[in-house]
Amino acid sequence: MGKKNFKKKLGASLVERKKNLQEARKELAKSSSAKTKMQYSADQILDKVDEYIDSFQYELAQKFCQRALEMEPDNIRALETAGSLLLELGDTEAAKQCFGRAVEVNPDTGHSKYMYLGQLFEGAEAIQFFQKGIELMVKEREAQSAQELAAACGGEEKISGRDISTAYCSLAEIYMTDCCDEPNAESECETAINKAIEADGENPEAYQLKASFYLSKENKQEALSMIKKSASLWLPHYQAVDQDKITDEESDPVEVVPLSYDARVTTAKILIEVEEFETAVTVLEGLLDENEDDPQIWYMIGWANYLQGEDYKSNARFYLKKCKEVYVKTKYEDEGLLKHTEELLAELGPGDDDEDDDAEGDGDDVEDLEIDSDSESESNTNNDSETKMEH
Repeated sequence: MGKKNFKKKLGASLVERKKNLQEARKELAKSSSAKTKMQYSADQILDKVDEYIDSFQYELAQKFCQRALEMEPDNIRALETAGSLLLELGDTEAAKQCFGRAVEVNPDTGHSKYMYLGQLFEGAEAIQFFQKGIELMVKEREAQSAQELAAACGGEEKISGRDISTAYCSLAEIYMTDCCDEPNAESECETAINKAIEADGENPEAYQLKASFYLSKENKQEALSMIKKSASLWLPHYQAVDQDKITDEESDPVEVVPLSYDARVTTAKILIEVEEFETAVTVLEGLLDENEDDPQIWYMIGWANYLQGEDYKSNARFYLKKCKEVYVKTKYEDEGLLKHTEELLAELGPGDDDEDDDAEGDGDDVEDLEIDSDSESESNTNNDSETKMEH
């Protein structure tokens, strides 16, 4: 969507962060000292900000960005960069102010600020921001094509069809959620999805949204077709990378899959709803590789197995029991998920190979969650079954 994508880094220790902040203060003091021989411009300071962003030092980057804004309060580059950093640091209100000011200063060029604001606001306001952002993106791309320059339109990065497609997806999501009760919500949503596909026919997010759209209209067959199309655009490549069937040169190590973790959770939910269980489990197992402490993933695999009938009961029991374990371990908060898990386990009953597990019990765990339990026996060990998924 034309926004700056910040790379993720394992959390630095408190000592490291304090050290980095101390270094930043020293550099800031140097840059502001009257005795300093060279007076740095706002753009030079912002170049330093980019260096800190590239090295994952977001707190330092924000401090230098603030200095640039003190020098030039209406510097568009500084306002948008500050907004992005504030979002990364969790200060959404301050980010809104930065992007809002950028809109006031320069309303008719630069789409990024509008796309950010579309994400930060809800309902009709979000729609207006997304629509304006898309309008500018299309104009900027047309200008780039005409000039055949990637750095056209104020030096912003070249806008791709995927950027525009993703923007239309964001707009469609607003019509499916916040504005779903609006009179023309359905037609506007479908239009946005179709434009997303038109802008980039290889965007899996667009086809996934169309699958959700069809499910909302209870058109399960079309939903199945769309979600299979969506999965086909990324899942085979993801599996090939996972199985070392392609080399590093053939794959982008930063983004092996174009869909976020949460988007793939939605992928799996849709696949289960259209009874494409095998593909759903494949997607979910990939998510487990990324985060084995997410109870909803264990639950969804258990649920997918349960829905496949008698032959999959053992698998369902294993994954649902694991869901309950992880739920307690992580102090997860979703009473509905826990309740349904317990109902399914009660219906499945104890397996031949896990009677000892039942004897040792999860009573203490559930008691900790203040949920009624028939057992309060002390837990000593948990002998997890090594049951394999059947496909």
